[in-house]
Amino acid sequence: MYYFLLYFIKSFLSLGIFYFTWLFFFRKQTDFRFNRYYLIFTTLLAIVIPLIHLPELFLAGFQNPIGQLSVVQLGEILIGKAGNPSAAGTGLSFTAILWIIYLLGIFVMSIRFLLSLFQLYRLVRKSETSTEDGIKFIFTTGKLPVFSFFHLIFIRKEIFENPHAAAIINHEKIHISQKHSLDLLTFEILRVFQWFNPFVYLIKKAVKENHEFIADSGIAVSESSGNGYLNLLFREAGGFEFSSVTHNFSYSLLKKRMIMMKNQKSQKRMSVKLLFTALAIALTLVACNNSTQPAQKTTTPSKSSQAVVTKTNPARTDTSKVFRVVEKMPQFPGGIKKLMNYLATNIKYPAEARKAKVQGNVFVNFIIEKDGSVSHVKVLRGIGHGCDKEAVNAVKNMPRWIPGEQKGNPVRVYYNLPVKFSLQ
Repeated sequence: MYYFLLYFIKSFLSLGIFYFTWLFFFRKQTDFRFNRYYLIFTTLLAIVIPLIHLPELFLAGFQNPIGQLSVVQLGEILIGKAGNPSAAGTGLSFTAILWIIYLLGIFVMSIRFLLSLFQLYRLVRKSETSTEDGIKFIFTTGKLPVFSFFHLIFIRKEIFENPHAAAIINHEKIHISQKHSLDLLTFEILRVFQWFNPFVYLIKKAVKENHEFIADSGIAVSESSGNGYLNLLFREAGGFEFSSVTHNFSYSLLKKRMIMMKNQKSQKRMSVKLLFTALAIALTLVACNNSTQPAQKTTTPSKSSQAVVTKTNPARTDTSKVFRVVEKMPQFPGGIKKLMNYLATNIKYPAEARKAKVQGNVFVNFIIEKDGSVSHVKVLRGIGHGCDKEAVNAVKNMPRWIPGEQKGNPVRVYYNLPVKFSLQ
């Protein structure tokens, strides 16, 4: 779950940077094709960039706040007042709850997506159809708006037979020729897996609006009078959106569409647009870098825990890089449950702390070395009264782990361990 959480945080950050770049620099311009390619390309980049690791040469002296999240945090150990320790998470852990919520969201969004496609399939099956120039017209009934999906145009027969409605059909044909449905389908699939990410919804809305601007501009150029097309927009406005994966002619952004059709062609040079885009990509790469360097600044341990840090940090001659996340993470012999049981058994509630009614969290940081041994054990934040020492000694005396690997080679990896001492 940790890897997914870190990935989604970085993906959220990437989409946010790209979206706000578009919002502030490109949204009001009338180069709609550039906007389309920018929104689609940067969204795909936001999926890939969180997986990219930049060489440290490009990040010298830069401390990445997201990279600080990259220290693996083990499950919390709860030490009770009676000295009977237990591993927090022996029941339904917080990680398990997050997984359940995430998978439930995927399930709901998948059902919603499939129902939208099935709704279109049923409409095609039960409706009268006609094919012209490779485009299939689906004659709908009732008050359904005109809309398109790939090579299908859904339209009421009375509109199809009206000679003054050619602009409506041409509008939908532009959606088809530009393959706009492929863009929407991509975002629907992305929304299934990132249903919690608001930027997915905002960017999809921007893409859908931009599709309408592209189709409107194509019609305005081909029509002898732009006013006739505007009147047509007014007549068809006010309908509802049939499906999230289709383009509705009466999609409710009439005011924006009218403004965009009246605006002059944007004068911003392509070189300037590409410069802003490159800056956004560079900022995203740096912000989402999988930093492997230790933080230069950590929380100062309490006075009672400083001595513990000094005594329990063995001298190591290995000065190689310490990773926070690697391809193959270190494994405690027997797995995570064995680790939790070991720690819960070997950490006792100190009598001094019970007498002083001291309780709280002790955060221990350590390194799993290339040979699986534990080193550099230190307290990042402690509560004293013997609690820090108990936590450190248990970590220090752990058996050797199966070391982590990066590109097939053993590497050193950071870990954090929270230990909760509670008298309740």
